[in-house]
Amino acid sequence: MEFSTIEDILEFALEKEDASYRLYKSAAKASINLSAKKLFEEMAQQEANHKRFIQQLDREKIERYKSRQAPDLKISEYLVDIPYREDMTYQEILVYSMKSEEKACRLYAEAETMTDDPELKKLFRMLANEEKKHKFYLESLYDDKVLTDM
Repeated sequence: MEFSTIEDILEFALEKEDASYRLYKSAAKASINLSAKKLFEEMAQQEANHKRFIQQLDREKIERYKSRQAPDLKISEYLVDIPYREDMTYQEILVYSMKSEEKACRLYAEAETMTDDPELKKLFRMLANEEKKHKFYLESLYDDKVLTDM
């Protein structure tokens, strides 16, 4: 897909969010572990919120957007990618989700470097920051629930 307009970028971002939403909803239905089911439902809800956020964007909102940089615990950068399975543990779900958010953030950051259009650059920065917020949330959960139990 070529990103030559704001509409192209928003359409792509919506498709990514929708795919994640469907994956998490499906995973929640298939999960037999109650805490995993709850986490998958929560992740699906966050993706639905991202979709609504993107659907409400227009040039004016993008122009007014003030970025508050999300902290980065960088936990996911030290973890190995794992494939999705229906029988994932809570920890594996967090790792899988963190890595997905890390990749999305990197994708938008890379895309920003490929354009000279200041409006498109700002939109890519904005989308990357939104993914970074989601990644921070997951890394915080991982830090609280997994790393403290070790």
